[in-house]
Amino acid sequence: MNTTLYFQQRVMAYTFLLGISLFANSAMAEGVAWESLNPQQQQTLSAVKDHWNELPPHRQERLSKGADKWANMPPEQRARAQENIARFKNLSPEDKARVKEHIQKFRQLPPEQRSALRERWKNMSPEQKEAFKNRIRNMSPEQRRELREQIKERKMEQAQ
Repeated sequence: MNTTLYFQQRVMAYTFLLGISLFANSAMAEGVAWESLNPQQQQTLSAVKDHWNELPPHRQERLSKGADKWANMPPEQRARAQENIARFKNLSPEDKARVKEHIQKFRQLPPEQRSALRERWKNMSPEQKEAFKNRIRNMSPEQRRELREQIKERKMEQAQ
């Protein structure tokens, strides 16, 4: 797989998962009974019906909320999400693990930091967002490593 396509897929997967994580709230300890889902949620989640009761309660809660969000998405946003899901499915297991790790790190940020990041992204114009994505896509492995190091250094400075 060529490097540009590989990183395009990674960026899109990160974007999709970040978007999904923005809507996820803390889970309820008791979970969600399948029968308590409305018909639209059940239809959206039909692929997991047979093992719904085996899912951890926090996962059931996130899925039920995600099904509500899905039902209320405009068609264009839903189409973009489907494209991102398809890209994520095509990632290697290692890349999927990295994406999940980044999402977990995002979720562990203090609420004010998460809000600030969301707001910053939301306030970017479509052109700025595309320029950011292209910048990441077109970085060499060395440039990406340097960027990660810079981010780590900023985090260390902020922690002090």
